[in-house]
Formats: sequence, C-alpha cells, structure tokens
Amino acid sequence: MAPVDPTFAMLRGPSKPVSPSTCTIVYEEADAYLSFPAIARSGGRIVVIFRRAVSNELDLDAQALMCTSDDEGRTWSDAQVWIDDPGVDSRNCGGGQLPDGSAHFVYDMEDGANRPTFYRTSANGNQWSEPIYLEAEVPGKAPPHSHSVGNRGIGYDAHRLYFPHNGGNSVLVDQRDGSQAQLPRLPRHESTVAWNRKGELFAFSKGGVVDLSRDGGHTWIGVNQLDCVSQPDLLQLRDGRLLFCYSDKRRANECMQLSDDGYDLHDSRSIMIFRGT
Repeated sequence: MAPVDPTFAMLRGPSKPVSPSTCTIVYEEADAYLSFPAIARSGGRIVVIFRRAVSNELDLDAQALMCTSDDEGRTWSDAQVWIDDPGVDSRNCGGGQLPDGSAHFVYDMEDGANRPTFYRTSANGNQWSEPIYLEAEVPGKAPPHSHSVGNRGIGYDAHRLYFPHNGGNSVLVDQRDGSQAQLPRLPRHESTVAWNRKGELFAFSKGGVVDLSRDGGHTWIGVNQLDCVSQPDLLQLRDGRLLFCYSDKRRANECMQLSDDGYDLHDSRSIMIFRGT
C-alpha cells in the first residue's frame, strides 16, 4: 500500500444535491441482466458498450453489446453484438477517448479459471480493430495470468497507451508496433487514472482514496480520501480539469467533484448527480 502524505488532510463534509436532469434509455431488454456499461467518443459518434447476461454471476454465454448515437445522445441505434466468444464471459467493460480522437474499450474474457484482458480501438465508432491481448505480468507468478488489467487506458505519451492495474503490473502499449512494456502495479483496488495539467498522474480507487505519482506511474503516494464506497471514476476534461465520480456511503447515490489540479478535493464540494433508492 502506498504511504499517505501527511501534508494532505483527509476531509469530510455533506454532499450537495442538484436539480434532477433528464435521462435517456440507451437499451432495455426484459429478462436480461445488463451491466458494466462504458461510454466514449469516437470521432463524432458516441459509443456505449455493455454486458448482456442472465445475472452478475459467471455466464459463459454472456455478450458485449454496442449502441451508438450520432446526435449527441438524443437517440440511439439498435444494439449490435460487439464481442461474443463462446465459452467465456465478456465483462468489466471500460473505455475512453484517446488523444488522437479515437475510442478504445477494454474488457475481460473470464472462463472461471483465467481472466485475461483485451482491448479494441476505433477511429469512427464503426470499424473496430481485432482484439489485442494485454500482457499484464503478475510479479512472482508464471503465465498464464488470471488477473484483469483494469477498466480503461489513457494516453501516456505521443505513441503509447497506459493501462493501469492493481492485481498485476500496469501495461504500456506502443501504438506504432504493438509492443508492450510493464510498469509497477497500482497501490489500490479498482483504480482509474488521469493526468492533471501539471503532468502529474492521479489515481482514484475504491474507498475514495486518491493517490499521486510524479514519475509517470513508477511510484505512488496517498494524498487524499473522499467519503465514498465504490464505483470510482476519474477523467481529464478538455479544459484540463479533473472530474471525480463515485458512489457515496449509501452506494445508491452517485456524486461528483470537479478539480482544477487534483489537490482541491473536499467532501463539502461533493455534488450529488443521482439519488438512488
């Protein structure tokens, strides 16, 4: 576990509710269990990937489906099969937009014994690359490795993508030739990562812990903790600010905070964006 920097206080406070917004149903199906949604832009198209199964349990007939929108999310296409490999559960989807404007999605292929991770990219949300296996080594263990990599990659530099992970090493993928290199694993579970405008790397993890790396993911130090339980998500917006999203202690409520550089987080600034039941 990463050390906690004593110069950063762990702060608490109530979340602020906001006025309800409208919601759009992307896809619904009676008697199907729909889970692990992920959304990203690809060119001018918005793409949503999600798992379709009978339950949250291991389902070797599970599929990953895709819906798209070309009008900023007002209407959505019929669902198309995005991944359907027999004998494995396609789950834990995640994705985002890459620096060149293309989209990528990662997903696990679990068969009950192993859970390798693959990713696919698309420049337009229509044609997709063949699945690419992420070779996340687990220190002290020989392959095949049973751990998945994580729920999203981000741009690392001009040519490489960074796929962070906790159970095994993080992975760097060179888009020019497909070669892969290993970086140290993240210090905590279910982390998402993003750069701030200073070129520092932040990780936001289950339990609300915020970690910071100033050397490109080689070492980490804990700097803050928000009053949340799970579903941590972290994105860098186009203007460079960081968006933190998470569920609060009730698990049903979804909250968010906007941060200029990752250092100004405080529970009193938490905004409730969805109130669950």
